[in-house]
Amino acid sequence: MDTSPPVLSADKGHAPDSITQIVSDGDVMLVVGPSQQRIQVSSHFLKRISPVFRAMFNAPMKEGEALANKCDDDAPVEIILPEDKEQPMVDVLNTLYGSDLSATQFKTDQLKEIAIIAEKYGMADRLAIFAPFWLRNRVKNTFSKIPERAWNALIVAYILKIDWAFFDLTKAMIRTRTSLLKFIGSFHDKHTGFRLGWPLKNCAAPT
Repeated sequence: MDTSPPVLSADKGHAPDSITQIVSDGDVMLVVGPSQQRIQVSSHFLKRISPVFRAMFNAPMKEGEALANKCDDDAPVEIILPEDKEQPMVDVLNTLYGSDLSATQFKTDQLKEIAIIAEKYGMADRLAIFAPFWLRNRVKNTFSKIPERAWNALIVAYILKIDWAFFDLTKAMIRTRTSLLKFIGSFHDKHTGFRLGWPLKNCAAPT
């Protein structure tokens, strides 16, 4: 999986059009995705929930040095994450910080993106506590043709290690005659996509 290092912004004078505040007095400003969505958060919170951010801030790298040298009145240190998706990052941080009242109302495509970003930053274990609520009504549906929402739910169950949901979804899928190639090909990690989809393809009911 691509975990290209983030870039520390040298532009301290940039005035954002809007800021999503996870922590209103946070000392870090994540600048995420092509739209450069700005998310204000605390470095202490990020280090607590993510080993990736913890290593970044504790190591003798420019991100850690910028935080160590930051004065209380200085603007938040900007960390540029150009390859990440904006809304999933907001959703993950809001959910783990406890400030998202809609955390049980995500659609399966949103949940998939949330799980992917959580896995990238080592936060999947922390999100697993929410997964039973997210998945409990999404694995009960029966289908003769695999819908995209079921594949998305399978990815969430796989990444967050929700065994009962993964079992129920794969059991339902192998009873269908649906080709999984379109799902496998669009998966963010092609190796994992084939590892998940190929056994199901081989076990699918014959046409």
